[in-house]
Amino acid sequence: MKKEIQSPDSKLTKGTRRSWLITAFTPFDNRAENNSQAVQEEIRLVSTERAKSVNWNFDFYYVILPTEYDRCYVVLMDEVKRLKNEGIHLEGVLSLGEGAEDFKIETQANNLDDVEQIPDNKGVIRIQQKIFKDLKADFIKLRFPVAAFTKIRTSINPGFFVCNHLCARMGVEFADSSHPYFGFIHVPRTGMGGAFTPNICAEIILNGLNRIELAISL
Repeated sequence: MKKEIQSPDSKLTKGTRRSWLITAFTPFDNRAENNSQAVQEEIRLVSTERAKSVNWNFDFYYVILPTEYDRCYVVLMDEVKRLKNEGIHLEGVLSLGEGAEDFKIETQANNLDDVEQIPDNKGVIRIQQKIFKDLKADFIKLRFPVAAFTKIRTSINPGFFVCNHLCARMGVEFADSSHPYFGFIHVPRTGMGGAFTPNICAEIILNGLNRIELAISL
């Protein structure tokens, strides 16, 4: 069984680099793969090589999240807490999910689980089920510097499946600046992205993260 928690790229300069947690999802809907994992792996490969340079700005950590409504948030937050207990201050969490043909960065979540056709990986189907019943708002903003990701289309609708559920939960959890950033990027399904192959997606994402760091350092 594949372990969900994976090792960081580098701890050689712990405390001088900015730490980010990069997440992906397990395959779902009887598919053999989830392209978010392929993009996450490309990020890991590129960053492992670049971490040898003194000019590299990051320590990345990785976790694979279950495509389950009730566990994706729990597994992510368990890793955030584990890293915090190890003295690692996260600048942000960037979650990757698989969409259709779109490569897009989400700016908000829907406060609703509502997909009749596809169960999660525990067989759960949710229809017209509000995520936060006490919130009157239909949408939950994500606190993330999307402007740094100039080559990724912005989106106001991450759907109503597990990706959106995670966005909603984390949007509330990390709502204020005392917490890390939380961002969510949908990558194209395998074979549907055209020019947006996993390695190209990874490079664009890394460029966006670097733009955040450049802005912070000014």
